[in-house]
Amino acid sequence: MSLILILTGKTASGKDTIISNILQKYPAFKKVLTTTSRTPRQGEKNGVDYLFLSEDEFRKKVQNKEFLEYVEYGGNLYGTEKSQFLSNTQNLIWKIDPSRAGSVRELLGDAKLLVIYINTDDETILQRLRMRGLSSVEIEKRMQDDKSIWEQYRNNYDYVLENTPGKLDKTMDKIITILDTQGLAPSGLSD
Repeated sequence: MSLILILTGKTASGKDTIISNILQKYPAFKKVLTTTSRTPRQGEKNGVDYLFLSEDEFRKKVQNKEFLEYVEYGGNLYGTEKSQFLSNTQNLIWKIDPSRAGSVRELLGDAKLLVIYINTDDETILQRLRMRGLSSVEIEKRMQDDKSIWEQYRNNYDYVLENTPGKLDKTMDKIITILDTQGLAPSGLSD
């Protein structure tokens, strides 16, 4: 069965790490790349982690209606280009902003979707955002945005999982159990 697994959650909740682990466990999944106007962080690669564009390039693509969805978050633009879905709509894993994930069914209609919200404690988020070099004002805004989005969309996610620092294996076990018990694990399972 074809599946689009939507992974969303608080800023700095560990979504990218979880996605990397899912891709290792289930090689049949293909990652939908997010396009962003922010500059790459150390170690990030264009076309692997994100599609990096200037703000002007991003806005031109918006004008040309090349995005399925986009949002401004933390002073940067993030979105999913329609081209990410043209070549393949089977067994995709898609990291998306929580506000957009809350209404993703409207975007994709009849596709088989599973939306998992990743949560972690505020102290961990504070530490991770400080390590990213964000200012106190930026951190406060992101955390406030997360709370507001949660209040508005919390009933729209299929599952909410706590990603406790140092216990990634437990988070992964929960995701694997969800996929397996619902018969949604894609073929090509890795050992």
